[in-house]
Amino acid sequence: MVDISQFKNKTLKAIEAKGKIVEPRSYLGMSKLGHSCPRYLWYSFRWCFGDILEPRMKRLFNRGHREEPEIIKVLGGIGIRCWGDQDEVIMAHGHCKGHRDGVCLGVLEAPKTEHLLEMKTMSDKYFKKITKEGVKVSKPIYYAQCQIYMRKFGLTRTLFIAVNKNTDAWYIERLKLDKGFADDLERKAESIILSEAPPEKPFKPTWYECKFCSANLICHYEKQVEKNCRTCNHCDLLPEGKWQCSHHDIELSTSQQRMPCSKYSLLTSLRKNV
Repeated sequence: MVDISQFKNKTLKAIEAKGKIVEPRSYLGMSKLGHSCPRYLWYSFRWCFGDILEPRMKRLFNRGHREEPEIIKVLGGIGIRCWGDQDEVIMAHGHCKGHRDGVCLGVLEAPKTEHLLEMKTMSDKYFKKITKEGVKVSKPIYYAQCQIYMRKFGLTRTLFIAVNKNTDAWYIERLKLDKGFADDLERKAESIILSEAPPEKPFKPTWYECKFCSANLICHYEKQVEKNCRTCNHCDLLPEGKWQCSHHDIELSTSQQRMPCSKYSLLTSLRKNV
């Protein structure tokens, strides 16, 4: 008799073992600006490490995207009109970009005020936390994302919606623009992008966030960074989100930046990581 459970386990193991190497974004994402570690953001922008997206995580991300049209449909049913899905905003010389979930009008608490619309799905654990503490305390990275989007899109309010993936319960909070906070985020992005060296370490390796960070081994244990144009001395930042190679005197496309040439020279500020 065929052992069906063994067959299922082999199939599942094969699916979960098939990880996907995630190509880094060509820009610093505004959605990350609320991250507690600017050093991580610099490493990410400079492509110092490569991430592997496990199939389970990929499915979770896709689940969030599939949820958005359903949320918009429900909002429409009570007269809230939504538009502007994935509209882009750019700052920091074209090297920092963001894409909003949308904008809406007709929110019952303030029907004449256009709101930024941000939608998130989360596990029961984090849903309970956000319900108890609110967005700013429980999810500061989401709060920062909403603040910078409001500032750059000229809005003063956000309709933030969280959906519990376990129960389908909703949490809704209206956020108010904090101009000073948003401006600080823009200055943070500028500082990270224009720096040729990573910021100082804000945490010790024992800090809980460091233990799960993709840059952990590079930052704390001097693992060698990935070889590409962004970790090379010859690569220079240009306006409008562009990069150039000073050795070959050419503007580099995103695909060209991913593959170092024979003249690769590790960025001076990273040479301790050899």
